[in-house]
Amino acid sequence: MPEIQFDSIRDFVDMGGYAFYVWSAYLFCAVVFGANLFLALRGRRQVLKLLKARMQREAGQPGQTGAGD
Repeated sequence: MPEIQFDSIRDFVDMGGYAFYVWSAYLFCAVVFGANLFLALRGRRQVLKLLKARMQREAGQPGQTGAGD
């Protein structure tokens, strides 16, 4: 079982005097991960919307090959 390195929650939050650097690094990573997730989901939604519009356009225009899209 791992040993607890901090005597209290306050010591944990203080991080041995390096709290600003440690917590700002965690915050930066969380922001980057969150932005990455948000942009990926937004891009997926846009691609699905474009594909749906293309399928509807092609289904409504029989005889067209779709060349030049």
